[in-house]
Amino acid sequence: MSSCTHTHTPGSERAAAIRSALDDAASLINAQHAQVLSWVIEMKEQGLHRSAFGFSALRDLLVSQFDFHNRTAADIAAIARLSGKFRLLAQAAVSGAARIDQVAYAVRQLEQTPAMRLFARTPFQTPAPSPFDPETLCATPEAMVAQYCAHATFTELRRHLDELWTSIAEATELIDALGEQSMQRLELTPQSNGMWALEGQLCEATGRLLDKYLKTACPPPRQEDQDQDADGGGLLPAQANRHAEALHQLLAGYGSSPQAATRHGHTATLDLTVDIETLQGKDTGRLPLLEGQPISVARARLLACEAAIIPSVFNYQTGEAVELGRALRLPNAALRRKLELEQSEGCAWQGCDRPVAWTEAHHIQHWADGGPTVAENLILLCRFHHGRIHTAGWSVEKTGPGQAVITHHDGHKIASAPVEHSGCGCSDWRTDADMDAENEGTEWDVFPTGLYRTEWSEAMKPDLDAVTEAIERDRAIKAMRTARAKCRERFAAPTPVPVLGCPSGRLLGEAQHASSSAARPAWVRAPPHAQNRKPTPAPHPPLAARPNPNPIGPGTANGPSAFPASSSLPAVSIGLCRLSHDRCTGSDLT
Repeated sequence: MSSCTHTHTPGSERAAAIRSALDDAASLINAQHAQVLSWVIEMKEQGLHRSAFGFSALRDLLVSQFDFHNRTAADIAAIARLSGKFRLLAQAAVSGAARIDQVAYAVRQLEQTPAMRLFARTPFQTPAPSPFDPETLCATPEAMVAQYCAHATFTELRRHLDELWTSIAEATELIDALGEQSMQRLELTPQSNGMWALEGQLCEATGRLLDKYLKTACPPPRQEDQDQDADGGGLLPAQANRHAEALHQLLAGYGSSPQAATRHGHTATLDLTVDIETLQGKDTGRLPLLEGQPISVARARLLACEAAIIPSVFNYQTGEAVELGRALRLPNAALRRKLELEQSEGCAWQGCDRPVAWTEAHHIQHWADGGPTVAENLILLCRFHHGRIHTAGWSVEKTGPGQAVITHHDGHKIASAPVEHSGCGCSDWRTDADMDAENEGTEWDVFPTGLYRTEWSEAMKPDLDAVTEAIERDRAIKAMRTARAKCRERFAAPTPVPVLGCPSGRLLGEAQHASSSAARPAWVRAPPHAQNRKPTPAPHPPLAARPNPNPIGPGTANGPSAFPASSSLPAVSIGLCRLSHDRCTGSDLT
């Protein structure tokens, strides 16, 4: 009979001792951080960091005066600075219920936009139980975030904050997309060394497609520095905007083709996962997922119309797939050909010049709401105007093959019945042509897509303002150059009037030859018709001694006239002779 004995190795005992010591140290450090945070909050509320220490930034004070670690100082300063706005989160950090790094991340995310700050402090209609303790009720989203800071991992906290942001982005996400599409640009320029330079700015959807396609078709890039500063300022030419849209169509068409490059059997398409009730707009509390990231329902309904998106729609109760792929939502080749023949001019929007190959089939009654994929329920729109139609207040009525009436209704809900041509009765009933005409020629009409000023979202406004200022500045410079050119042309010096040649044969302004002037008396140098007339002596002083205001008369700077005052030549002849004389002697004429 054998027996075994359990022995403790020295290594395991040492590991247990180290673990106990680290647990004690971590508790002590977290407790000290909480105490430091309470002191910094008190210092900030009383303004002592300015009055007593002479610092305006709390982080700089903690680093320079007390030698805190930069990251620790930054987290403590962030919580203290925002403690007045997010008191529940600050209290969770001060009490030691949550680590300061998680609370610091949470307050930074909630502070990003005014909408997020307001939403975090807006009470729930009914207090929600904490997912970590059902007996703990959270009155506000901030209280729920505090629960995640105290009990969840950092990954779970970040995902919860992303879902919070998505839940309040319902009304603005599509507007943001319109602004992104209006600012996108792409320029491909040949270089002298035979290479091509690609520079531009892409909207979020196109950028995702390009990024995923490159990752799918190419091996993973090596770790090397490839950062380049892209100059986003300057003008936004219409052709550059069309280049960016052409790139999207290239990726959307070829990326979803069976012949496209694949990795692990998948082409460069984006995956949308949503249940049918959520997609229909019902308040299910669930969010659609695009590539695993939550998005708004409004955007999911738009993406479900695009060929580059593969929606996986299912019944949440049974788990049954309602539609997997494109069979039911997109027109087949024959139906697409029919729509293009009926609408050969391209996009159905009034005045849009996007080609028909760039259009997307829009369901007038959305397919998620039971709208059939038939010609009577489909109209072709370019990607920009398709996105606009999905924002609030727009309706489409198909009036014939390839023809539709597009109207705006000031955001109110549109009745399911067809809209009459005379309008729906609301004061804001306007067609697409009316809306474009109101915006055209205004100071904000600067984007090739025709983006309205009312479609500028708060998130995109700084970028849109910067591009608008650059375009307006360029327009002003061109206008000034044009006005200056017209002014120069109008006030340019007139063409000199041709005059009779000099009797001496010299050019105007040419120096007089000494041999031909000094050897002759003044009267010989007179014109031919007066060379035989000799001057008559006069009792009075010569005219050269008298002041003479006439620059071509007697007594000029070139000497006395050859004709005295007693000359009997007619006045006209004397004037011509004096003019010829002054020319010959090089006098300046005015």
